[in-house]
Amino acid sequence: MPCKPRLLLASATLAALVAGVIGCGSGNSGSNARAKSPFATTVVIGDSLSAGFQNGSLLDTQQPNGWASLLAKQAGFNLTLPLIAPPGAPAVLELVSLGPPPVVKQSSGTSTGRDNPTQQPYDIAVPGHTLTDVINRTPVLVPQSAEDIITDAVLELPLGDNRSQMNEAIRLKPTALFIWAGNNDALAADVAGTPAAMTPLDTFTQDYQQLITTLHSQTKATLIVANIPDVTLVPYLTPAAVILAEIAAATHLPQPAISALLGIQPGDLVNTTGLSQVQTALAALQQGQMPSPLTDEAFLSAAEAAQVQAMVDQYNAVIAQQVSSAGGVLVDIHAFFNGAAQGGVTINNYPATTSFLGGLFSLDGIHPTNTGYALIANQYIAAINAALKTNLTPVDVTSIASSDPLFPPNIKVSAATAARISIEAARRADEIIRPKGHGR
Repeated sequence: MPCKPRLLLASATLAALVAGVIGCGSGNSGSNARAKSPFATTVVIGDSLSAGFQNGSLLDTQQPNGWASLLAKQAGFNLTLPLIAPPGAPAVLELVSLGPPPVVKQSSGTSTGRDNPTQQPYDIAVPGHTLTDVINRTPVLVPQSAEDIITDAVLELPLGDNRSQMNEAIRLKPTALFIWAGNNDALAADVAGTPAAMTPLDTFTQDYQQLITTLHSQTKATLIVANIPDVTLVPYLTPAAVILAEIAAATHLPQPAISALLGIQPGDLVNTTGLSQVQTALAALQQGQMPSPLTDEAFLSAAEAAQVQAMVDQYNAVIAQQVSSAGGVLVDIHAFFNGAAQGGVTINNYPATTSFLGGLFSLDGIHPTNTGYALIANQYIAAINAALKTNLTPVDVTSIASSDPLFPPNIKVSAATAARISIEAARRADEIIRPKGHGR
């Protein structure tokens, strides 16, 4: 069957639609031949955190560093990925200078699409997908949006596939099915600056029940399911205390006065919109003018952050109940990242943290580094070993950190450099997780 015209993966931003052609075809699985293995046919569904997304991009040189690929190596099964040609979708972010402040830029060029268009991917997690997208969103003949482009890039090939992640997973007849969905339902609050942007609990509950019930009843797979981390802990959000200290140093004004002028308190968390407004406010102050206070969409107040955390806890209660009902394996990523945020993780005698350039998160402030993904893989491995009585060897995190280009000792990053994310990097995160119905 001849290939049909598609759209190239945009490099400038996910939202850029550039006409072109990407390959199409059909292929076979990358499943392990050992029929007795619980991982004989393994499928992964979810969002960017399960796709190996890093530094704002789905890119062939980064995707194999994701937790799912690392786990596959430890468990001895193959996991075919929908590898995306350079410079990625969208074009990958690069650290140009440590500063301070650090300078991040986007690589140039446009991806030609999938490296392996004739192969059937088994990690079919799609960046940007919410829970309802995992259930319902399918490839489209003519992509009209950024999310259409990335959905087609992962799901539409081999030619003829037009199923959602959930339905494609059923078709692939997995023996093990990894599910990590719902992160974008929570991250919407970070981008919009309000808990109201999160998926309502009733909707989340209905969708999650549908997802797990359908997969449990229509496959024979062991379901291995991760819950949702506290999305207020990601370095995409900048503590207002950091902002106030920066402006005080630049203007020599007392921090309480700056706090009153900008309308933010030390316990608040500033997003991309807020960082842009802070730049404008600083320029005004340096010119002897009165700045405008930050708008409501520019930050999460301390009270709003607490609401987000409470909603994530409620989401996770739903996940735990559904996984228990299906006899699945629950992976408590929430607890792991809470511990990492509170005390850091010492690796190779270095205290890695969840701060920007702290070693665990990549340049977009949302997605892990190679080291962060290795730590996540080990959370899965520990849960699997405990529940399934397997004896999988953990990933060697120290080895991965030693060659991780974003592990702080490898780039000689200082505490001052790592104070906060750059606006350019934060904008990339916005493109991936921008909440539907809350555009700016």
